[in-house]
Amino acid sequence: MDGSVGSERREAALSSAMRVEQLADSLSQAAVTLHGAVMRAIRKRASQGANGISHSQAQAVFALEVALRQQANQLYADAAGHTVAGLETAQRQLSGLLDTVRLRIARNDDARHWISLATSLLHLGSAVLAGNPERILNTLDRVRERLQEMAPD
Repeated sequence: MDGSVGSERREAALSSAMRVEQLADSLSQAAVTLHGAVMRAIRKRASQGANGISHSQAQAVFALEVALRQQANQLYADAAGHTVAGLETAQRQLSGLLDTVRLRIARNDDARHWISLATSLLHLGSAVLAGNPERILNTLDRVRERLQEMAPD
């Protein structure tokens, strides 16, 4: 690799400590986005009464937020130990997918979708921590499917 932008596009996802740290950054950012979304929903519920996020949904989202932060911290703590060889996904594709997840959470008011996406991100982080390329790819497919489910009609 010569370090050019073209070479960067072809670099396999999670193939270096820096790439794993980028995933940890994305998981942390997703946690921040989840927090903002649930707080927005709680304020909306306060102003609209019974319409809005339920108490149990809010608790579930907060728990997922904490879990994403903890998983990101695990990846930060030993990024070099969690590199994955042979992953046939480019880092740029992975980053783009995770950016899309954060945007959908921020723009969607349905807590069920947030929970679904955050759970998928936790599965992704778990697969990376396990160093299992097949599981990572399967989880990325599930994330894409869940994003499709959220697509506007």
